[in-house]
Amino acid sequence: MPDSRIPTGVRSDAAPFVGPGADGTEQSGTAFGGAGSGGTSSGSRSESGDTAPAGSSRVGLLVSRARAMARSGDLDGALRLLNGADDPEVGGDRDVLDLLARVHAQRGELAEAAACWRRVQEQHPREPAAAAGLARIERLGRRGPRAALTRYRARTALAVAVCAVAAVTVGTVVLIDGADGQSARPGPSQADRVEQLAQRLDADRRAEQAREQDRETARRSEAADALARALRAPGLRPVVRGDSVEVAFTDGLYSEGTQLTPTGAERLAVLGEHLAGREARIEIYGQAATVPGAPRSGGSVVSLWRALIAARELSAASGKPLTAFTTASADQHDAPYASAAKNRTVTVVITPG
Repeated sequence: MPDSRIPTGVRSDAAPFVGPGADGTEQSGTAFGGAGSGGTSSGSRSESGDTAPAGSSRVGLLVSRARAMARSGDLDGALRLLNGADDPEVGGDRDVLDLLARVHAQRGELAEAAACWRRVQEQHPREPAAAAGLARIERLGRRGPRAALTRYRARTALAVAVCAVAAVTVGTVVLIDGADGQSARPGPSQADRVEQLAQRLDADRRAEQAREQDRETARRSEAADALARALRAPGLRPVVRGDSVEVAFTDGLYSEGTQLTPTGAERLAVLGEHLAGREARIEIYGQAATVPGAPRSGGSVVSLWRALIAARELSAASGKPLTAFTTASADQHDAPYASAAKNRTVTVVITPG
């Protein structure tokens, strides 16, 4: 299909696993988990979700080294390494700030941890790891018997985890005497319970991600439905296709070649007025009538020019720049009508932002 584009304007969440981590999981340790636990890092990502090429490898390397130091118990070294990032873009990356917050929390420096998580929220307001970390800090700062119990559990959790790790490290196996004086097999170790908890929390995280994806899909579908209703007008036939609206015209827009009919110009002007002020991705596909001796697939220069002319008309009516429109020739097989006259037209696909 010939294609022409008028200059268009048109994580794995990687913080180390601590408490409710950047990937939504949690593991025993302090109230925030261990700054060196689990997790992988793939570098920073742009707000759109695309992996940012510049600095991503440096972020991944920095986080990996700092996590290894924290895992080995060298929290001071991990803190120095994270604070020593000479590139502001690397030092301000979400994964770096999240790990920095966890190291501070592990050291009992809750104010510093909160400051780091707030910086994460400035970049990513809906980041669950930062929200969970700040919520825990808030609970630790409350007064009263229940708050005191929370603080006690938070402080003793670290001691329990350290003992469990030490026992596993030296290969210690504890046997409990049964009622008959014989050694009984021990129940699940602390490490096993932590692993089971991590698995349950990981399952919860995946379920929440699926729910969030469902909510986003529903939001996009509702936006497309609302747009289709707003675009209804004489001569326009908007149809919802997934999260986009496909607009066809009930009559041909061009008399022959690329000459707009008066009615065609009017129809495009009406559609353009409806698009004014809307954030959307707009794609225009030129259509062509099949004539004897002409190719029956692969698009055509005529249909491409029709798309370009439609972009010009829509731009003028909507006030949007030409860079807001993408143009292309549709394949002859995608013609919307059986009538040759009606197929002298364009199809406009609009995806709400």
